[in-house]
Amino acid sequence: MSDQYKNDIDRIQKLIVSIKTDINKREQKKKAGQQFTIIEGEIRGQLTNLDRELLLLGDLIKLQETNLMQKEQEKRRNQLQEFKNQRDIISDQFKKAVLETKQEQQAAPKHMAELSNMSNRELFKNQKDLQQEQEKLLDQTNEQAMNLKYSGQNINQTINQQITDLNKLNDDVDKTNKNMTFVNSKFTSIIQKSSNCWLIIIIVVEIILLLCFILFL
Repeated sequence: MSDQYKNDIDRIQKLIVSIKTDINKREQKKKAGQQFTIIEGEIRGQLTNLDRELLLLGDLIKLQETNLMQKEQEKRRNQLQEFKNQRDIISDQFKKAVLETKQEQQAAPKHMAELSNMSNRELFKNQKDLQQEQEKLLDQTNEQAMNLKYSGQNINQTINQQITDLNKLNDDVDKTNKNMTFVNSKFTSIIQKSSNCWLIIIIVVEIILLLCFILFL
């Protein structure tokens, strides 16, 4: 790659970056309500320089083609076309922004003229309509806020009721456990007493049988 070709490529790339940056600055100034006529002039000048640089690069590529391989020639032509595509995109973006600004500037006096041509009654009606619309939006907002408030209160009431029911259920379970423990203890005592009674009866029966056996022998 020759030094001249490399320098031309670097210069074009920097110029494209500079134009894009200035277009963004213009939009920022416009949104901020600042003057942007100076930067518009700078952008137009840079676009003119870009067109000139692209023509010079095309001439250089044609001049050096005879000394380059086919692959390198194709690569340089593709690079030039890529620069042209970027130039077209940037130019269209800038033209669109300028056109939108003109349309906005033309629409503003028209709107002011419409207001100035209104009678006092029409102006009063227009202001009243706007006020009613704002009140309507405010009422809708308040209604939504109240609905959210009531929904939150209902949820809290439901949660509190569930907590109360759970506490009551826990108390009932504790009482049931205590009753079960008492019944189990009583039942165990009865079983033990019953076992002792049966043991005494069996011993008495065995003694009687033993006596009978001894007597009859």
